Amino acid sequence: ESLTSLLPSILATVQGVGGEPICRENATYPEYSSPRFSVQVYFWIFVGIILLSFFAFLILEFSNVSKSHRIALPHDTTPQPTTYELSMRLEPKSVPVIVSSSMTKKGYHTLLFIGFSSSIILFGILPSIGTYAVLPYSQRAYYISSIILPISNPLSVLIGLFMRSILKFISIFILFVFAVLASSYVIVVAFLSPCPPLHDTTGGAILVIGCYFLAYLIFYYVRLVIGNRIRQEYQRNSGLFWLGAASQMGSLVGAIPMYILVNISNLFKSRYPCQSYCIN
Repeated sequence: ESLTSLLPSILATVQGVGGEPICRENATYPEYSSPRFSVQVYFWIFVGIILLSFFAFLILEFSNVSKSHRIALPHDTTPQPTTYELSMRLEPKSVPVIVSSSMTKKGYHTLLFIGFSSSIILFGILPSIGTYAVLPYSQRAYYISSIILPISNPLSVLIGLFMRSILKFISIFILFVFAVLASSYVIVVAFLSPCPPLHDTTGGAILVIGCYFLAYLIFYYVRLVIGNRIRQEYQRNSGLFWLGAASQMGSLVGAIPMYILVNISNLFKSRYPCQSYCIN
């Protein structure tokens, strides 16, 4: 799933789309370099990827490759001993008691709220303001951000594999606060577009792209950690279902207001190439 955002950016990079425009003298319309291959080829490559995924699913489902890795449930017809019989056979101190940690409803609802809030920012707010936050620092900065930001999702998965994928509540909350702070800077920069602080500077571009990437990375990692904790500690089977529902609802709650602010009220002002801005 994390590769779904990475593959399009890799193909777009290979295609050569989104580079620095050429501004001719006394011209207000930018000239872009021609792509290495057409849009039709771009979409045919995606059709090939989808077909490969479909064939991989068929191989896993029906071939002998995956059958050897499947777990067959034994069909034992012998009568199982009753609880009384087991208690008579085993001494009280002969069986170690393993107490598994369980999650309270309060803790579960707290994680749901963090997941809901993360989805509001991650899927509703941040994708809507990318052009307003990065374009004031140059077209090249926006091009670089479109390549770097999709890496955050697979990188969060790798961090979860090689580091701790289950954290304490306080650690999850601290990471969430850091992600909110990084997102707040990006939102403020987008609101002040086309002339935010440090506009048209390399340092400003590094700062806003770094905050953008850090927010994406932490939010994705927090979602991963929350899912692992609920899967292992929450006793009800519907725990992950409601986590997914909260994430989808958060995406909706974040996307609808941003659509109104961006497309209807025109609260955010974009910057266009080959035009002069921020002249004192």
